[in-house]
Amino acid sequence: MVSGTGIRPFVRLLDKSKASVWAISPGGKLIYLSPGCSQWLGFDSELLLDRRSVAGAPISNEKLDLIAASLAAPSGLMRRGTASLRITPPGLEGQRPETREVRFIKIGSGNTTLVLAIAGDFDDRLPDPELKDAIAIRQQLDSWRRHHAATSINIAAGTSKQAVRLRRRIHVAASTRTDVGLFGPSGSGGDSILMRIHELSAPGETVINVDGPLMDSDLLDATLMPARHQLAENKDAHITALVRGLDQMPFEAQQRLAGLLDTFSGRLRLLASCGAQLIELNAPTDDVISESLSLEDDRAIGLCSRLIDVISSLTIVNPPLALRVEDIPLIATAMLDTRRAAGEGSAERLNRAALDALVIYPWPHNCEELEDAIRHSIRTATGSVIACEHLPLAIRSYQPGSISKRAKHPKISLDDAIQRYELRLINETLESADGNRAEAARRLGISRARLLRRLDDHSRSSSSPKESD
Repeated sequence: MVSGTGIRPFVRLLDKSKASVWAISPGGKLIYLSPGCSQWLGFDSELLLDRRSVAGAPISNEKLDLIAASLAAPSGLMRRGTASLRITPPGLEGQRPETREVRFIKIGSGNTTLVLAIAGDFDDRLPDPELKDAIAIRQQLDSWRRHHAATSINIAAGTSKQAVRLRRRIHVAASTRTDVGLFGPSGSGGDSILMRIHELSAPGETVINVDGPLMDSDLLDATLMPARHQLAENKDAHITALVRGLDQMPFEAQQRLAGLLDTFSGRLRLLASCGAQLIELNAPTDDVISESLSLEDDRAIGLCSRLIDVISSLTIVNPPLALRVEDIPLIATAMLDTRRAAGEGSAERLNRAALDALVIYPWPHNCEELEDAIRHSIRTATGSVIACEHLPLAIRSYQPGSISKRAKHPKISLDDAIQRYELRLINETLESADGNRAEAARRLGISRARLLRRLDDHSRSSSSPKESD
């Protein structure tokens, strides 16, 4: 860790002690773990050396990478120099280590910063409420990743009922090779969910991507031709068709796809994403999304009955992000962790103002828009904290109710309003003067010629057709 021989007696003392101590290099890798870490973790901790230890974002789903990531320092350490965090690392072989309080200490600065961690009896609760919030979110993320290590995907993070249902359905779909229909609005991450299901349920199996709205029968045949040949020539072959926008595929192409699924039943699998139309069918009054399929009018929802039968085996409802407001801080932090681990920026957390802005924003483009916002923010922020000013303009400037207020105050023309008022005043004055234009002009304080010109102008404007806006 340090050049020279002065560090060696210190390392030997650590090796002899029972303390759980580890060190993280400036590049974010574990460079030392004491024998006490082996006793705590339940395996030889040297297996973790040179593995990445960055907050909540392992480079893979391998158990050792997950454990290394769980040992990372919490948010705020680089600014404050010291911090504490309760850590429960995942178990390697079913044995879960006990939860321990860990003190993290920053040593050095800049490119030479070293992080030393000591597990022990600490209760170093920080008075800064923002850092408390950041640590609480981090602990929630760590817990979520421990319990859903295999199927974890950022958009499934959260504690809402919708998040829990989404995770359960993903888990079921990933545990068996079957046809799946995923319903949700555009931008809700349906494609990434289906790809994750495919990777877990049929690893190594060929997947063919199909853009439903662009397909006709001939183009669908051409797209699936390699799959058809492989399935026809090899009775043991299995292939997955991942169809985006199945409900927007022309009906002739849908019928052709249904025929291929019948021909290669059990060997050609369909993973399909559809729009949000189904979400509103049979929805109870308590706003809980119904997952039952009552699809009597095929064409009303854009699916032929044969494909409805196929995807009815397992359906997943992915609700809009606006219905998962309580999950947004967790999802945003998970996305930030992923991008920071990929080296896209140095920001560790979002402050309260930024989180508040994310929560009140309506997210018309759902998770894809949130992903874009985090990508923009981590590249814009220069420090360890993303503030409101680092968010995209549309998000940081959004005010609740602004759209409805604009709707209540439609655009008006000042010139038209003045003309109407002028005409009404002239007509009222003429009526009071018994039609005498000279007397009306005198009462209005204008010349008779000017009064006549104004009447003529109003007559022409009322007789000519108005231009459409």
